[in-house]
Amino acid sequence: MDSSTRRRAPDDTRAEIIDKALEVAAELGASGFTLDAVAARTSVSKGALLHHFPSKTALLEGMVDHLGAMHVDSVLAEAARDPEPYGRSARAYLRVTVNEPVTPQDVSIGRVVLAAFAIDPSLVLRWKAWMDRIKIDDPEDPVGADDALMLRLLADGLWVSDLFGMHHVSAEQRKALLCLLTPGHTITANDL
Repeated sequence: MDSSTRRRAPDDTRAEIIDKALEVAAELGASGFTLDAVAARTSVSKGALLHHFPSKTALLEGMVDHLGAMHVDSVLAEAARDPEPYGRSARAYLRVTVNEPVTPQDVSIGRVVLAAFAIDPSLVLRWKAWMDRIKIDDPEDPVGADDALMLRLLADGLWVSDLFGMHHVSAEQRKALLCLLTPGHTITANDL
């Protein structure tokens, strides 16, 4: 069988489709995000795309899962660098959000995901399931639990502000924010 007729692994095909879907979301935004636009960028037919993702919602679910896994991996890797176990995942969530440079592509993808969340609330539940994975070692005492929640809410607020350009937060301000919110921790804004 020559390479032109060789079958691809389904996981590779799904990964390519999700990568191209993210490209479409980044370049065309919510209004341009269609199955036809995604299919036109892949090396597979629209029929093959529909085999792997039978609807736009299914493709959005795949994108949410991909982005969720990437975010969880980033937060867990950052948490592993923190020598203090108490509250480390919440601090890592904040550091990852504050330290990640927001690109125009990130903004477009984030807006598409938020628009999808508004249209289909089941996608919010899917994202929440990913985020619950990084709350496993959160403090259980009321003060620690409240602090962890506060750090995540502040991180999410900064993310939304970055998506919509509501406030310009410089690298110096981000570093100061980390130092203020995570006092006494040696891992603060090292990546800024």
